[in-house]
Amino acid sequence: MPERIQILDTLTYMRAQLLCAMLEENGIECFMTNINRIKEARGGVKVKINESDARNAMDIYKKFKNAYGEQKEPAVNYMKSIRRILVPVDFTPHSENAIHYALMVATFLKAEIKLFNAYIDPIGSPQTYFESYAYHPDFDKIMKEIEEETDRSLQALTHRIKTKIKEMKIVGVNISYDMAKGNALNAVLLETEEYNPGLIIIGTRGSELDGIKSFGSFTSQIIDKSPIPVLAIPSGYNTQNVRPPKRILYATDYDKTDFSALSRLTSIAHPFNAKVYCVHVAQNDVKKEDELQMLELRKFLFDVLGESNIECGLLESDELQLGIEKFIKSRKIDVLALTTQKRNLLQRLFKPSVTKKFLFQSDIPLLVFQALP
Repeated sequence: MPERIQILDTLTYMRAQLLCAMLEENGIECFMTNINRIKEARGGVKVKINESDARNAMDIYKKFKNAYGEQKEPAVNYMKSIRRILVPVDFTPHSENAIHYALMVATFLKAEIKLFNAYIDPIGSPQTYFESYAYHPDFDKIMKEIEEETDRSLQALTHRIKTKIKEMKIVGVNISYDMAKGNALNAVLLETEEYNPGLIIIGTRGSELDGIKSFGSFTSQIIDKSPIPVLAIPSGYNTQNVRPPKRILYATDYDKTDFSALSRLTSIAHPFNAKVYCVHVAQNDVKKEDELQMLELRKFLFDVLGESNIECGLLESDELQLGIEKFIKSRKIDVLALTTQKRNLLQRLFKPSVTKKFLFQSDIPLLVFQALP
């Protein structure tokens, strides 16, 4: 069952965003409802929290009132600073896909983008193509050349994106880059901890392997270990004319983490004015338990979150993967969202059945929320 929810305050859109930013920075889960499309309309946006967080939230709320009343500029700058998107890049078309999509997202969120590259440490990864240099007398020189070349490549890529931002007259989006020597997975996770982004957007290579590795082994490891949401852009996705998502499918297998994930998902969907479909695939027959659990989710979305641009439903399909794919095609879904929940719908979706060699292959972005402990 979801926790009891209470309203902390009703504010303008900008003030509600700032309050949520301060609460989340202090580890307090929150969300906004009744978001008016006219961003600064009076008295519209409600900031809601879990009842169990009320005491700690009130302390933050008092600081928020003081900061906004007496130190407005630093508070506004702080709000902007937490809107960060991290994009791991390897200078392939796959990471180009991720950059194009990140630019679209950042345009709507007024976010900043950091491009990040990890060039492999040959000592830590002796099986890489650097192996032949491991005992080279000019090893240090070679490593310096690799580092300099990586820096030049990142500079050129960043300059190109900045030029595109200028040509498209995009306002409020900044782009920077960073790099690190070492194992790519560990380097990205460390950068995530230090940079504190709200979202990782990553391009996938894809492979013929079973399971979630069909999104590429590196991407699957990032999804598995990242503490923040990961948006994976599949290799076949065309980002040359990328458009904002208007239809998002959230696939649920009924887990307590759904309530938190849907709260975050609806907040992400708002800037795009996107419709969210919350769907459970019932294999074989729809059971009474399925209907009751969907009613509970629907009640949470409508009564607690105050959401109207959302549709809940049950699908009947012998194959989970086929049911999801058919729904994606019939409703022209733009993004598929899941959680890394305990029952692991993510693994089930990307794993072939015992009787059929069917592998779910999505050509739309996959948004994965980490299940909260």
